[in-house]
Amino acid sequence: MAKTRALGTTITFNAKTIGSLTSIGEITPDSEELDATALDSQDGYREFLQGFKDSGEVTLSGYYDKTDLGQQELITGYGNGEVKAVAIAFPNSAGGASFNAYVKSFTLGAADVDGIVGFGATLRISGAVTAT
Repeated sequence: MAKTRALGTTITFNAKTIGSLTSIGEITPDSEELDATALDSQDGYREFLQGFKDSGEVTLSGYYDKTDLGQQELITGYGNGEVKAVAIAFPNSAGGASFNAYVKSFTLGAADVDGIVGFGATLRISGAVTAT
């Protein structure tokens, strides 16, 4: 199985590339379960069906750069709450994902003596995720 280094992975929000990232979290879809157990269920075992699906959230973290257009787009997106297009691209044509999301949170990190000012954001996915 071919492995792909994460270095060079990009993410765009509303067609603006978000710069100075150190981490893009996993996309973790999940679904509700519906209990379909009936009095005549086989051998006393519970039965389940899949309910509504939820594509989850994606967390981002990096170094804050007030001149970065992608980071500014995240701040604007948090302010207006609009759902926008998001695309993740892995390097070397290894694929990626696309989906719609709104900015659920945006944080500015701590300022430590021996550190770099960071930022974080959480994108709440709305609808399905498409693997590319």
